Amino acid sequence: MIIPMTTTGRRQQRYDHRLRDLVRRTGDLTIATDLGVPRSTARGWLRAAPRVVVTVDLADLTAPELRQEIQKLRRRVRCQQRTSGEGP
Repeated sequence: MIIPMTTTGRRQQRYDHRLRDLVRRTGDLTIATDLGVPRSTARGWLRAAPRVVVTVDLADLTAPELRQEIQKLRRRVRCQQRTSGEGP
């Protein structure tokens, strides 16, 4: 008889890349630990090679600018779909 192993699935916490970068730049663990990040996690950020994070500066756009960006991206997707034969 095989007894299935049960796991107590613990969600892995994710932290903002800007916080990791700040801790790396300053070398100050208390920046993270004061915000509730475990000391061992913050120490790991100092040891590990920095991860590459790609961001788009859309957070600073106004609502009309965001709508314009969406329309531009939709046109680009339609054009790519037509050239690949996938789309309508």
